[in-house]
Amino acid sequence: MKKIAVLFEGDINRRLGVFNAVINRVKHLQQVADYKIDVYMLQVYDGWLMRRFRHTKKVDFRPDEITADGVKIHITWFRRRWLDAIMHRLFHKPPRLFLKRLHKLGWEMRGHDLVSAHDRIMGHVAVFAGKKLHIPSFITWHGASIYTDPPRDPMIKELTIKLLHKATCNFFVSQGLLDKAHAELTDGFPAEVLLNGASAQFHRYDEGRRAQLREKYGVTDDAKVVAFVGRFEPVKNVTLLPEIYKEIERKHGHRLTFWAIGDGVQLDETRRLMAAKGVKCTFTGKVPPEEIPDMLNCVDLLVLPSSLEGLPLVVIEALSCGAHVVATNVIGTAEAVGRANAIDLGDAFVDRFTTRAAELLAGGIDQQLPPEVSWTATAIKENRIYHSYLDKI
Repeated sequence: MKKIAVLFEGDINRRLGVFNAVINRVKHLQQVADYKIDVYMLQVYDGWLMRRFRHTKKVDFRPDEITADGVKIHITWFRRRWLDAIMHRLFHKPPRLFLKRLHKLGWEMRGHDLVSAHDRIMGHVAVFAGKKLHIPSFITWHGASIYTDPPRDPMIKELTIKLLHKATCNFFVSQGLLDKAHAELTDGFPAEVLLNGASAQFHRYDEGRRAQLREKYGVTDDAKVVAFVGRFEPVKNVTLLPEIYKEIERKHGHRLTFWAIGDGVQLDETRRLMAAKGVKCTFTGKVPPEEIPDMLNCVDLLVLPSSLEGLPLVVIEALSCGAHVVATNVIGTAEAVGRANAIDLGDAFVDRFTTRAAELLAGGIDQQLPPEVSWTATAIKENRIYHSYLDKI
């Protein structure tokens, strides 16, 4: 039986975003594949000196493998080196010690017939393994590794462009993200679009269960829930949430309950701005991932005013749970929420954003995921692409 390796960088204590996307991709691919799939995760941690400078916590528990949602993950632990940090930040040079260790990890892919990595760091491993072991190498680009890091760092931009051209094929989680890479990085590299989907636990519950959950979370029968779910960071435009919530309240004119779910560096600032606007909002902080489907089943409208997104899982998950979604028209969001519900940034953005929010809350607008936004559809396409190479071996 042929074997493929799936590689990603992650954190066993923060199973969000790319971590969940990888697990769901693998789970659905396993259902259609006739080859073995081994999953490898890299977790970078700080030694005592780097912890002191980066203000990070010590990692005491470093298992060799874990199981996430039934998927076994082999873990490699890399300690961040201060010399690499100095070379990168002060002299804008590649982190050579780190890259050397990544190449060593590439040799460990011996015995696999294909290697498929997620984002730039493990992309180095895939491309190296592909070259040295003479096997096909693939890289999936999820978002920030295209639209955030390369524009800010010329060294990372150069490395990213090289990886795009060296990979056998590049996967992008939205057409918008692929267009962004073409426009701002480079052209002429092999590419396919593999859209994200929602895992099985994200679905519309029956009305009885939804009523029980609304009671659990203190939502009255006549209220509609408006929520933000995500990281409280500048790229999410979370400091606009107080004004957005205030305007939705004014335009909707009926009883609303506001939630802000997540944590991050701008959480306290957003909380202060919300109080200054006089908006009564429940800030939940970090919520266990297994509780998110329950909360989304209570949500009537999800708002996502981000300045950049690839194809955010949260909008797919919210729509799968029956909520409406209004988001910014950035990169890949319109591919999931529909163009009418993706609002352009610019003049009078908050007014246009909240007008659409009020229209969605008023009812009568059907908003569903396109059929291609599905892990099953993605797995079938991914399997077909892999077989076009595996069948030649």
